Amino acid sequence: MASTGRRRFLRGAAAAPLALLARPPAAGATDYASAEEVFNAIDRREADAEGRLAAIARAVGGAEPFARSVAADDARHRVEREKLRRRLKLAASTPPVPPAKPDASLARLREVQQQLVHAHAEGLPALGDAGAVAVLARHMVDASRHLTVIDLWIEAEDVRG
Repeated sequence: MASTGRRRFLRGAAAAPLALLARPPAAGATDYASAEEVFNAIDRREADAEGRLAAIARAVGGAEPFARSVAADDARHRVEREKLRRRLKLAASTPPVPPAKPDASLARLREVQQQLVHAHAEGLPALGDAGAVAVLARHMVDASRHLTVIDLWIEAEDVRG
């Protein structure tokens, strides 16, 4: 019985990134004007989320493997975005500066990670390039996967009290 529920959950979690694309834009959705604007927004949000997760990992020993995994995905994403910037003849990214003392709460990390997922989803129409859309859609799936783990982490903390 528990495995049936787990399978349903995993199927739903796997479909979540696709559901983001199928939904009409929310009232607060960002309407990006250019691919460069999309890349800059993603860069900022990714750095913010990574900085917050690193701060949490320093405080919570068991979080380090997850933080390293996310950092590795983020590094790969940055390299791929830089290749897209060159191919699309856009300015190179300016490394965003994460907050000096980030709020190390799981709730704020979740909020920032969700903003990162939304930046990907809302930015796809502004790219104007099928190859760039394919790359950022894959990045969005990774960011959604990270968001799911953060949600499960928050749920486990709530159960633990």
